[in-house]
Amino acid sequence: MKLYVTKTYNIEEVFGGNLSEILSMLDKDRQKRAVLIRHKQEAARSIFAGLLLRYAYLCEGYGEDTWQQEEIGHGRYGKPYIIKKTKFHYSLSHSGEWVFCAVDNSPIGADIQELRPWKLSMAERFFAKSEYEWLAAFGADCDREQTKLFYKMWTAKESCVKLTGRGIGAGIDQYRVNQDFTKINVVDSQEFPIKIYESISGYMVCVCSEGENFPDSLIMVSLEKLVESRKTEG
Repeated sequence: MKLYVTKTYNIEEVFGGNLSEILSMLDKDRQKRAVLIRHKQEAARSIFAGLLLRYAYLCEGYGEDTWQQEEIGHGRYGKPYIIKKTKFHYSLSHSGEWVFCAVDNSPIGADIQELRPWKLSMAERFFAKSEYEWLAAFGADCDREQTKLFYKMWTAKESCVKLTGRGIGAGIDQYRVNQDFTKINVVDSQEFPIKIYESISGYMVCVCSEGENFPDSLIMVSLEKLVESRKTEG
C-alpha cells in the first residue's frame, strides 16, 4: 500500500501555455471531464488528482506507454477502476488545497477533509446515535478536539464507502467506527481496518482497507515530480 498526497495550484499560473500537454498526461476519461469543469478550483483539483494517479501508477512499475492506453471503468455506484489492471486498486480524494491518492493490490478507500467549521446537528442527522452522543459529550461549542473527532468519524465513513463501492444510499450512519479508530463496521455486513493520519496541518486523512498493511506515513509529491515524471518514465 502506498499513500500519495500533493498540493493543488492555480493551473494557469503553473502551467500557462503548457496546459494541453498537461491534460494529455491524464487518463482519457479525466481528460474529457476536466475540460468541462467551469469552476477553476474544481478543475485544478481534478487535474492534480489525475496527475497524482498517473504518478502512483508509474511508481508501481507500469510504463508511460501502457498508461496512455488504460481505460477507466466505473462500478455500480460510480467507483472508478482501471479495467485491465486487476491488481492496481486506487482511491482518490481532494479537499481544500490537497489531493490524496491511495493505491494497493486489493480494494482500498481513502478520504481527506479540511477541518472546516461544522455543526453538531450534522452529526445528529447523519451519524449513528452512539456517535452523536460521543460528540455531544464535548458540549455544543465544536472546539478543536471535538472538531478533530468529528472529522475522524467522517473520513472513516467516507473511506469505507469508497472501499466497498456501495455508495451512501443506505446512509453513512450504517458505517460505525470503534472508539480507538482502528476498525469500522458496516451494519449487518463486514468489519474493515482503518488508519487515521493527521500529519497535514488542518486536515484529516483516513484509509480503509481489506488488510492492515498501512504505511506509517504519507508520501508528499512535489509539483516538479508530478510533471517531470513524464520525462523520467516516458
